This record gives sequence, C-alpha cells and structure tokens, in this order.
Amino acid sequence: MQKIAIPILGQKLSQHFATSLLFDIFVVEDKTIIKENLMHVSSQLSESLPVWLARNGVTDIITRKIENKDINLLNRHKINVFVGVKLEYPKYLVQEYIDGTLETNDKLIVH
Repeated sequence: MQKIAIPILGQKLSQHFATSLLFDIFVVEDKTIIKENLMHVSSQLSESLPVWLARNGVTDIITRKIENKDINLLNRHKINVFVGVKLEYPKYLVQEYIDGTLETNDKLIVH
C-alpha cells in the first residue's frame, strides 16, 4: 500500500511544496486508487511539514517545486519525492504515477 500526497492550490497541483496548506492524499493498492482524502495543514503546525506527512503515513510526494532541504527531510522519513511535475489535477497525476508515465524535472529543486 502507498499513500501519495500532492500539495494543492485550488483544484490543481500547487506551485510550491512548502507553502501549501492543503494536501490531496491518495491511498493506492495494487495499482488502484482505493481512497482519496483532503487534509488541511494547520498554519500553526508545531512540527515540520515532512514530519507531519510522515506521521500521516505518506510514502510518496508528487510536487512542482521543492527546496533541497525538504527533500532531505522527506527522504529521512522514507518518503519518495517526485519533483518538477506539471500543474495538473491530482487524480490525473496519481494515475500517471501508477501507470509509470509521470514526467519529472529535477531542475525545479530550489537550492
């Protein structure tokens, strides 16, 4: 089972991971989406966003832009990061991920 989190703004992928207060989280089992849940991040979060995601069982992040330090923190919590993804609807991105056609671009990592 995987839990894939996508930071969203409006109804599509957010431009930047760290500024998102809303995540669309998908539970995937046997290459099928079995559950989708919107989770709000408190603006007064007492822990880092990567820690919050890890505590919520997230295994993978699909994002547009992200800072290198956040990638390192996510990786420490055994969360895979897919960077440079096009601004699209979350369910579409997860389906591309499942199908193995999700395109990424490491040039959008902020150093």
